[in-house]
Amino acid sequence: MKSLPASLLLSVTAIMQALAIFRYTENTMSFTGQVFFPVLFALMAVYISWKNRERTGRFAVLHIIIVALAVVALAASFAGMTASLYYFYPSAYVYYVALGLLVLELGLRIAALPKKDKPVREPRRKKTQRGTNLVAVKKDAGNGSTPAGE
Repeated sequence: MKSLPASLLLSVTAIMQALAIFRYTENTMSFTGQVFFPVLFALMAVYISWKNRERTGRFAVLHIIIVALAVVALAASFAGMTASLYYFYPSAYVYYVALGLLVLELGLRIAALPKKDKPVREPRRKKTQRGTNLVAVKKDAGNGSTPAGE
């Protein structure tokens, strides 16, 4: 459940930056992708963390670092928005940092999933030697349809 705050903070930061970038570029295709992928990755990270509650101890330090970086990215976005600091808001750099951290969070969630046990394979049967039904017949040079001995 450590991914819930980080995923939500990072997706909010990325969507907030995408909305600000859209105001200047007015490119709806780019805006749709910039909103869709943070939402998708955040939902995937939250779903995996809810399905995998028993293994929450793996990568704990990295999750804490990502939460701290998510708070810094959101604070930089809010500071840029309120104080009109244009290198923080709207900034493609802050957007891609938030998206990259969100992908890293999702990757850590996937890496923390328990491994499935491989089924025990039985040894393979040895193939039996069978004869062939093919018969080689020499053909006549003049007529290709008749066998050589006829």
